[in-house]
Parts: sequence; C-alpha cells; structure tokens
Amino acid sequence: MLESGQAYTVTIEECNIFANGVCHIDNMVVFVPNTLQGEECEITITKVMPTYAFARCDKIISPSNKRQVPACKVYNECGGCSFLHMDIEEENYIKNEYVKSAFKKQKIEADFEKTVSPVCEKYRNKVVLFFDGNDFGYMKEGTNQIVKHHTCNLNPDIFDKIASFTKEHIKSNNLRALYLRKSSHSVPEIMVCPIFYKSTDISTFVKDITNEFPQIKSILVSSYEKSDFTLEKLTFKAVYGNGYINDEICGVNFRISPESFYQINHPCATLLYEKAIELADAKKGTLCADLFCGTGTIGIIIAKKTGAEVNGVEIVKSAVEDARFNATQNGIANATFEACDAKAFNKKTDVCIIDPPRKGCSQLMLNTLLRLKPKRIVYVSCNTDTLTRDLKILLNDYKISSPVSVFNMFPRTKHVESVVCLTRE
Repeated sequence: MLESGQAYTVTIEECNIFANGVCHIDNMVVFVPNTLQGEECEITITKVMPTYAFARCDKIISPSNKRQVPACKVYNECGGCSFLHMDIEEENYIKNEYVKSAFKKQKIEADFEKTVSPVCEKYRNKVVLFFDGNDFGYMKEGTNQIVKHHTCNLNPDIFDKIASFTKEHIKSNNLRALYLRKSSHSVPEIMVCPIFYKSTDISTFVKDITNEFPQIKSILVSSYEKSDFTLEKLTFKAVYGNGYINDEICGVNFRISPESFYQINHPCATLLYEKAIELADAKKGTLCADLFCGTGTIGIIIAKKTGAEVNGVEIVKSAVEDARFNATQNGIANATFEACDAKAFNKKTDVCIIDPPRKGCSQLMLNTLLRLKPKRIVYVSCNTDTLTRDLKILLNDYKISSPVSVFNMFPRTKHVESVVCLTRE
C-alpha cells in the first residue's frame, strides 16, 4: 500500500490535461507534476488518496526530447502555465488526446482534426493583475496567494510596462488589481482599469499614464471591498475616453467594453471563427441564432460574410449594447441582438451557434435546442467535459457531421477549445 515518503523509480506512461505525468504503482494511479511521457524518474510519494496518489519528481533519469527549460522565473510558484516544461508540439498533442479521451468516455464516436495553435507567447489581450500592496502578480493556482512577478511570457510587453508604471504612480493603499485589455492593431488601443477596495481619486494618475502611453484610449475605475472578488461583480466608470476600445477580427470592427466577452487570443480566435462559419454553412436567407453571443462577434461575421439573417442573444446587457453598436458601425442590417437568457429563445432558426460558458448548457438550454429543431448546431466549447456531456443528450436527435476541431486558445495553460457541428437525423 502506498504511503507518503515512499520512493520509487517509475516510467511515465502519459501526460494529462493538467500537465501531470501519470504512472501506476501497485495498481494505483500516481500523478507526477513536471514530467513527460516516456521519462524514467525517481519520485517520492507526497499525498495518498483512496484511488490515486501524488508524487514529486526528485530526479529525471532519462529526459524526454520534448522537454524544455521553463522560460519563467515563477513557473513552479504560479502554476498557471503548467505546460512550460515541454515544447508546444507536445502540448498540442496532449490536448488533442485529452479531447479524444473525453469523447471516448462518453462513448461518442467522432473524427478529430490536428490541434490549431498559431501563437504560444504574448497572445493575451486581456489580463487581471492583482496587487499585494507592493507589487503585481497572478493568483497562485487554487489559492488566494499573489505570486509577484514583473513579466509574463503570455502578456504583451506593454501590459508589463503599464503595470510597472501603475505601481509607481498610484499612491494609494486601496489598490486591489489592474485590469487591462488591448486590440490587435499594429498600434494597439489599450484599456486600463484600476480596481480599488474603496472609491479613490486617480485624476493625477490618469494625466500621467496617458502622457506616458498614448496608446491608452480608455481608463475606467471600479471598487469592490468584499472578499468574493470577480470581474463579473464589478461596475466600471469611465474617467478617460469613451469607456471602450475597438478591435478588428475577420474583417469586422468591434467595440469592446470592460464587461464584454472577447476571446483573449486574437490569432487563434480568428481561425476558430472561420471554422465556425464554415460549419454553419449559411447563405442568404438562412436563419441563424447566435446564442451566448457576447459582443456579437460570430453572429456579425456570419451576417456580413454569408448574408444570413442572424438573431443574437446574450444575458449581459452591456455586451448586447456593444453587439448592436458593432452591427450598426459595420453596416450590418441583417443581424439583431436582444438581452435575454439564451434558454428563453423562441424564434424559428435553421442554424444555432452556441458558445456557452465553461459549465456548458443547462438542461433547460438543451431542451430549448431540441425544441427549436435547427438543421444544424455549431457548438463552440471551452470545456470538453461539459461539451461531451451535452452532446450525449443532443445526439438523441442529432448526429456529428464534422470532425472535432481542437484549438489551443490558451497555450501553456491547461485549457483548450473545441468546435463541432451537429445535424438533425
């Protein structure tokens, strides 16, 4: 029986979506962080649970040729970039195998396309940096502990420079976090949102930082004193600019507010949207429902490129306002948007495009899709486990009609995005 402190020499059999190596000892699964498939390692058991155990790697006897030195000083502390100890090809392979495994668990047969990953560094166009009173950093994985660091390989350099400037020029012990967004333009538009515990005057800071960084087009402030801090609970007030930035994707311009959902990896999102439009197979006269539409990105792109009639639905009112503005500024008359819960949608539709949050679709949402009976459902998912759970129900009336496309939207982290098309039997 395994016990903490026991030492073993093992060969890693595979690597899971959390970037943990997996091996078996006495018929028990053992997870070994920072190891790769095929590596022979000396390990020590650190934690034993009823059906599995964790171990630390003390020595790698035979390293994998996929191994690389993590290019981050706080890699072992932060925990966000769990895949940094391997090359991007191995990460893409592991994520593809994870998606296949999730389908296999639900006994869903499908074909799979190779993982798409156009960039793996400096790709984030949105970030929240937390402040501990002295410096900025990310929250350590699974904790409320701030891991301080001055650069991050996932962030554009301008974010790190703005954070450093903010730390030096906001003289207040009320500063809690810094929320940043940027466009994909060669000279980007940048949004800066300091978040405080209590209402704080930043008029001097606004003048100083906009002089230093002319790319900043909007500054908004928010305050939140309670411990259950999330962006969704904040209300933002514009103190400089119009309160939004503009970006372009797939030839369409979009206005983005602080609350708006917008994919954080522009190059990968472009390819994902192109795939979703291909699978929708819409044309002039097709009725499309863009459920969970956010700022209307996919729906407006489909409306512009195909001439289809698009109805977008989103529960966040500010995002709907952005979607309506985005349709107007792009001259799109064949797309309308309303603020309501997607599961209440009740209009005739030929194609439903759904991009739900990580928790997937509720049973009521699935009932809505089955009631609407669209000819096609294009399902965009950031959580393969909830995707396959939902597909298991939808496949009573539908069949998978496309290979599953896997997108590494969040390189170096444990997350992955998938797109699949269903058609009615």
